[in-house]
Amino acid sequence: MQPVLETREALIFESTFLTEGLAAAIAMLTAPLLADLAVCIAGNLRRGGKSNAAKLREIRLAVVVPAHDEEVMIARTVQSLLRAGCASSSTLFAEDRAASTQTGPITVPVIVVAHNCKDQTAAVAAAAGARVVELNHVEMRGKAVALRSGFEVARAAGANAFLVVDADSVASPNLVAATTIVLERGAAASQCRYELELPSSRPATSRERLRVLAFRGINVLRARGRASLGFSAGVFGNGFAVTDETLRRVPFTVDSICEDLEYHVRLVIARQRVAWVEDAYVHAPLAPVRSAQAMQEARWEGGRFHVATRATGRLLAAMARGNWRALEMLAEAWSLPISRGILALILAACLPVHWLRGFTIVGAALVVAYVLEAVFLGDNPWRDLAALAVAPLHILWKLAITPLVLRHSRGSAEWARTHREAQTP
Repeated sequence: MQPVLETREALIFESTFLTEGLAAAIAMLTAPLLADLAVCIAGNLRRGGKSNAAKLREIRLAVVVPAHDEEVMIARTVQSLLRAGCASSSTLFAEDRAASTQTGPITVPVIVVAHNCKDQTAAVAAAAGARVVELNHVEMRGKAVALRSGFEVARAAGANAFLVVDADSVASPNLVAATTIVLERGAAASQCRYELELPSSRPATSRERLRVLAFRGINVLRARGRASLGFSAGVFGNGFAVTDETLRRVPFTVDSICEDLEYHVRLVIARQRVAWVEDAYVHAPLAPVRSAQAMQEARWEGGRFHVATRATGRLLAAMARGNWRALEMLAEAWSLPISRGILALILAACLPVHWLRGFTIVGAALVVAYVLEAVFLGDNPWRDLAALAVAPLHILWKLAITPLVLRHSRGSAEWARTHREAQTP
């Protein structure tokens, strides 16, 4: 009997060891997400009033629109920027500044960089009123390439700050003015609200509302929460502005799929904080096709993983030098998507590990608080709450696209346009 008992005890020990190891792995994987959620929830609860800081410098802003095969959307984007205070290409930036008085208005140009376009993006953008730069170098790929070209053109035209707006987006009427004010008050860079649009031609499905809600959580709730607590709001690649001084200090030499996250990491390491622009926004339409949505989200998740693995050492070194904002940046970089975090917490709840129960309860509470805050930041919270009914299906779908995410974690800078429905101006 003794050998049998010893074998049974060995199996129990091995099972316990594996269970404890799995519990520890789950805790390590979800801890960055939960820490990030805690910061953002707390920041949104203590939102303060508007800043009354005085104007510190003169800002000459230019809007840079990187575009790749966007002939369907580009006119709407340019027209919204003209309504937001930009000038059409009939007025050149440098000439207008030379002709104006020192206290007179400065023209804000819209510079569309048509990068490796195979359609009529350049012609449509020019007809809409933008200044167009065609960049046709097939071997030079990636959104960052187009942005660097746009920054150089805007700098040569006299700009000392640059606002990036995607070629499929609509800007709020106050975007230019609100961004300029924040930069005039001394911000190194800024980020406005970036949200997705529900379809205008038909009623939105619950699945679409859920995707808009998830996007709002990442690009609004988390950003404003971080900024409220003194951290850097973040860079989302759309509605992001940066001064020329900051670009010279932290060059935009990034070429991954997630060039926005990669550049934000570099800004934080260099102790540059991105300010939050609460009252202005850019909106972009949803990707309507299931395969397009899967590709878009896989590229985003895979790209984030690639950037996180490359940035961890530098962020830890920055923390060692006393850069406390690098700790929050590290948590942001390694945060699981909320759907994958929920899956991890469900798995944790199934494990017979006593210490993990408290961790799971705290995690679940943070997720609920985060989702509710995101819901009530929207225009129609009750419909958003109802859309949560399809969340289990969305979580399972995210699990199904995991192999695609892993394929995109290699970090290729290939710029592929996401298919979207045409929107009316």
